[in-house]
Amino acid sequence: MLINFPYVNRDSTLHRLDPRSKLILLFAFGFAAAQTSNAWFMLIGLIGAIFYYSQGHLKWRETRRAWIFIIFLNFFLVIGNYFISGGAIVQGGDLSHPHVLFSLPFLVLKSRPPYLGPGPLVLRVESVLFMLTQGMRNFAIAFLTIPIPYTTNPGHMGIAFKGMGVSDKFSYAIDLSFRFLPTVARDFGTTLDAQRARGFEVDKLRGGLFSKIAKLAPMVVPVVIGSIVGAEDIISAMELRCFGVWKRSWLAELHARSIDRVIIMLSIVGFVVITLWNILGNFYDSGLLHLLHTQGIPGFLAP
Repeated sequence: MLINFPYVNRDSTLHRLDPRSKLILLFAFGFAAAQTSNAWFMLIGLIGAIFYYSQGHLKWRETRRAWIFIIFLNFFLVIGNYFISGGAIVQGGDLSHPHVLFSLPFLVLKSRPPYLGPGPLVLRVESVLFMLTQGMRNFAIAFLTIPIPYTTNPGHMGIAFKGMGVSDKFSYAIDLSFRFLPTVARDFGTTLDAQRARGFEVDKLRGGLFSKIAKLAPMVVPVVIGSIVGAEDIISAMELRCFGVWKRSWLAELHARSIDRVIIMLSIVGFVVITLWNILGNFYDSGLLHLLHTQGIPGFLAP
């Protein structure tokens, strides 16, 4: 029912990294990758992200639910966008002289009622490569994102954001959000066991969709009410401690190591270089500075 991200206590390179270096790397790569549609840049970034992910020594059974969700979401976004646009949306490509592979009969969007009708789905080298580039970008970001909750102690997330210059209120909100899903999952499991002990069979619900939802009330209501009561307890505890009145201190402290400083420095420098490269490339129609704005189609695919 819930996809939570439990912390896996293990000794690995990613576990030993400072959470701030992981977050800065993720943000820097994400913003840099959004500025280019060049397949070669995305391929290099994907390979680097896979190597980074491998340093966490995370097992498939530990991250299976998260990966299934990401694979489905990526497939829906990339393939769905291709079908909806008919392969006509391409960034960094020239569709004035497309390299058509073949076309298939399909349903396309129209500007007049009924707005949907038969039409050709054209497969071009440019549109297919752009679709693959989108997929590589999304998976590369996922390879950098998934290790964060699995290799970072939840109690250090708020401290990490505070160490990055974020306000106490926002940092503590992030800290609570990482604790919320595991807490709700634990309460849901406890309520499910209690209701099953009373004879409530969740797996044998009958009736239509709305009937099944109504019959789930013995499960949903206690979890929701418990979450609300727990939130009120946290609010009362924060008010008693005058949270937000003055600058607060954190119980634990993060200490960056040499490898953390190197990752942070390379992430920031890489983002700045890509951003400057992107800005300067807008003044040229070709050449090295315009490389980020091209697809990088191999010569044997588009001679």
